[in-house]
Amino acid sequence: MRGRILSTFLIISAIVWVLSGCSKSSNETNAAKSEPDENFNETGLPIVNEEITLTIAGSYDARTGSNWNELETIKGINEGTNVKIDWQLSPSSDWAEKRNLLLGASQDLPDVMLKLTNSDVVQMGSQGVFIPLEDSIDKYAPNLTSFLDQYPEVRGAITAPDGHIYALPLANMAEYKRSDGNTLWINTKWLDKVDMDMPETTEEFKEALLAFKEEGLGLPLTGIYGSDLHGLGVLFGSFGTLDEKFIVKDGKVEFVRASPEYKEVIKYIRSLYEEGLVDQEIFSLESQQLLSKLAAEDEASVGAFFGWSPDQITNPDYNWDYDSPIFPLKGPKGDQATGLKNPQLDMAMFAITKSNANPEATMRWVDRAYEPEMSFMLRQGPNRVEKVDDKYEIIDAPEGYSSGEWRVKETPYNSFVYGFTNEQQEQLDTSNLKEGHIDPDSPEWYELRKPYMEDWVYPKVLFTNEQYKGISRYDTDITDHTDQMAAKWITEGGIDQDWDEYINTLNQMGLEDFIDIYQTAYDTYIENSK
Repeated sequence: MRGRILSTFLIISAIVWVLSGCSKSSNETNAAKSEPDENFNETGLPIVNEEITLTIAGSYDARTGSNWNELETIKGINEGTNVKIDWQLSPSSDWAEKRNLLLGASQDLPDVMLKLTNSDVVQMGSQGVFIPLEDSIDKYAPNLTSFLDQYPEVRGAITAPDGHIYALPLANMAEYKRSDGNTLWINTKWLDKVDMDMPETTEEFKEALLAFKEEGLGLPLTGIYGSDLHGLGVLFGSFGTLDEKFIVKDGKVEFVRASPEYKEVIKYIRSLYEEGLVDQEIFSLESQQLLSKLAAEDEASVGAFFGWSPDQITNPDYNWDYDSPIFPLKGPKGDQATGLKNPQLDMAMFAITKSNANPEATMRWVDRAYEPEMSFMLRQGPNRVEKVDDKYEIIDAPEGYSSGEWRVKETPYNSFVYGFTNEQQEQLDTSNLKEGHIDPDSPEWYELRKPYMEDWVYPKVLFTNEQYKGISRYDTDITDHTDQMAAKWITEGGIDQDWDEYINTLNQMGLEDFIDIYQTAYDTYIENSK
């Protein structure tokens, strides 16, 4: 009997040992991939001795088209490598559905997938669909490694909470792009008519709008509440906060819409609405409707608006009648802030799947996109710039092309990886942007606003699977409630009377847990960035 018991125990122990081995994370299995075969060269060209073909699925910009192997940039990446690419590209409008189908049938995957969601990367990476890349980056991607060393915040952003990197980024670190695109533009000719200077405070701005109305010049102010570009977000900095869902002050995550500063912003916007100084359609306008309203008449019919630049106004007779205060308006308590925005960073641009038989060669191939000169061309368009001395001059689009079409004629642009530095941006000659105006695309614009930029914007981070589930659980209800109450308070008033009940309702919806998710993810991001 004792012998049978011992035998049974040994069998069970063996089974447990086998099962425990099988239950190891697929990440560990993928991280311990076999050494590359003799066809692969760790340095130099070609990358492989005998030609290989990689299948890469993603989306394309209709202006560029899907024949990427004929693009000048992609030809440069492929040259001399013996790596051929079979691009399996979908229109941008179809890619989300196609991507989900591919991930749902994970046994029939391409070698590489482009333009994923952050949650895709974390979830599918932890399940072994995408392989960990950090060791391969260190060993086979010197250009990307150099870029990540220069910008450790990018390394932190692309590192999942489990410590692995499952996807490579598109990263544009040009500083001028970190200036808020939501800018206030005021008709200077109207200011002349009411004998007023460019306002410097929120009170002076309101006085200017009142003067526009009393003089009967037209609609004083228009915008789209909640829009990143045409919203009223530029006003938030005048009250000590930003038009963001979450911000970080001194390492502590705050939910803006539950803050005292937010309450004061809403009260100010309410005062503009109540006195007929802001468009009564701010909650229903679409972007195209706003732009049409700005350009509808033979003469300017709007006194001020929010947007990136007045050249958005399609009527050239008066689009540059508008100028910006440039600096944030000073608020009633002296607040005068604008956000130091996150860099243009897509953390989930390029993931190598478990089906890829040549991951090392794939890493060496894609690293060529991070070579500084190639990244510059992927960002700017090789046909659009010409090097003169130590600068790149912008070549105007030829007849038959818009400037946007010309820029993306020979590059996948924002549908593929690159690493663009601030030093590279400084190589671009932008002196001919808008004569007589300080344009948001110019470095001067950024330098003037830089002293007012607060590093409060919540960084781009990757959450855990559980955190993504938590965000999904809380986000819709809390966001919908705050949106509804903002609309009520701006159009009808009553924020002082409603405020305590509003905060209690948010807490009942799980606001504290919602904030805690973002705080925990932020702390992990900071640790990964060290």
